Amino acid sequence: MLNLKKQIKLRSLIISILISIMIILILGILNNIAPIAHSLGTELLSLNKSTTQSANAVTSVVTYFRGLDTLGEVTILFLAIFGISLSMEHNPKLNILQQDNFLLKTAIKVIFPLIVLFGFYIIIHGHLSPGGGFQGGVIIASGFLLQFLTHGDNFNLNHKLLTLFETFSGVGFVVFGILGFILTSNFLGNFLPLGQIGELFSGGILSIIYIFVGLKVAAELTILTEYFTKVKDV
Repeated sequence: MLNLKKQIKLRSLIISILISIMIILILGILNNIAPIAHSLGTELLSLNKSTTQSANAVTSVVTYFRGLDTLGEVTILFLAIFGISLSMEHNPKLNILQQDNFLLKTAIKVIFPLIVLFGFYIIIHGHLSPGGGFQGGVIIASGFLLQFLTHGDNFNLNHKLLTLFETFSGVGFVVFGILGFILTSNFLGNFLPLGQIGELFSGGILSIIYIFVGLKVAAELTILTEYFTKVKDV
């Protein structure tokens, strides 16, 4: 048994070293790749400078150049969760709240507000750094997952407030898209001041759209999390 543990530790150490070497090599390769003069990436960066001026150019692609696709993605997420909730209401056979975790109950009082705050930070700064609405929404939902795992049936969501957030975010996304179409002839076209690139209040409507996406994703995944954690065996 002792030899087996040593073999597992040695194997884990070797795998960790190999993964570290691969990451260093990949980063080195990426760092030395010269940008192509007329590639799609350079064209997008050029368009980013002349349209949204977002410090995180990926945000321009997700919420500006393909904003209609993003709307479709959050709609699919809503429909998927709606379907799961219907099926689980008729088949309540899941029960993962079996263990009483004292450490989690103690820590959740501190880490829950920090998780939610960090999620909002990721959402609001999506146009400046890696992150955005989807990532921040998932982080916020993970905080509620910990609450469900900690308190079980003693933790209850305010479904009216959650529905309000979900509805407000979806309607807000569409309203801003239509306003962009009316004012700029493009769905989700920017009609707000761009600001100074790299500052929080910059990028036009990008940060607002990401707030809508983040609230919608957080609300929908929190509802899904509740279904997975609160239904019991029959």
